[in-house]
Amino acid sequence: MENSEGFNVTKDMYNGLTIDTSKQDWTEAIPDGTLQQLEGAIENWKKSGIRALWVKVHKNHSSFVSVCVQLGFDFHHAKSGYVMLNQWLSKDEDNRLPGFANQYLGVAGFVVNDKNQVLVIQERFNIIQKHWKLPGGLADEGEDLAVTSRREVLEETGVEAEFVSVLTFRHQHNFRYGCSDWYYICLMKAVGGAINPCPQEIAECRWMDIEEYENHPSLTDTNKFVVKCYREHVARGSSVAIVPTQVLSYNKKTYHNIYSIKSSGNTEGNDFSLDPATSQGDTQASSNIGPSTSLAS
Repeated sequence: MENSEGFNVTKDMYNGLTIDTSKQDWTEAIPDGTLQQLEGAIENWKKSGIRALWVKVHKNHSSFVSVCVQLGFDFHHAKSGYVMLNQWLSKDEDNRLPGFANQYLGVAGFVVNDKNQVLVIQERFNIIQKHWKLPGGLADEGEDLAVTSRREVLEETGVEAEFVSVLTFRHQHNFRYGCSDWYYICLMKAVGGAINPCPQEIAECRWMDIEEYENHPSLTDTNKFVVKCYREHVARGSSVAIVPTQVLSYNKKTYHNIYSIKSSGNTEGNDFSLDPATSQGDTQASSNIGPSTSLAS
């Protein structure tokens, strides 16, 4: 943090500056003359070679948004408690400022029990006619795929299930608000709990024979394809799984979960709790799920 032109700013590696209103010597009110001060500062920053400006405006300083807009800033994104604006200053380069996140991440659980049944739901609210589908939903911020799959299955159905493998995923565009959408389907094994559907979201929940589910008239083409992927997985003898391995990041300050194809007998060292603080490399997940006979025929 440094003071530049009367503002407390943070300089980034790309020669840009960020003004965070919570870091300024302000009370709840924006000081008189701030518009003129910022206008002069922008001109001086341009002359000194600053390429871009970011302004993070917290809710208690929301009147500063008007100041920024008057001086050429545009909206970048908003989250709970603040809005971010930016402005490209360099006249010698095209605007290189990155856009905000434009992809959703959702996860569903293909949960199988020892009777070769799959856990399915009907949602209370549908944009199309009611149909059977897999439990799932959006990942929370900072949440890994395996964690999301367990949470969503438990929240929507009351059934406890453990992650086995990524089964398949869908990538579609022009989803909500023009964003794209990644939707991962995780193969899971039921380990406990009784069906107790969420009354706010779920109209009906049940265990259904996989053949009945596959041939149900309400099933979408996407869900039919997911069943096909499961059958192919079983036909291979459930010999491989797509599972995460925790690998140190480039700065060696955190772990990243890197998903790869592994044989079902070679998942040692893969911690499916996905918590680096507790990872001991001794948690194993078997991909040997489903009936012992091939379902491919």
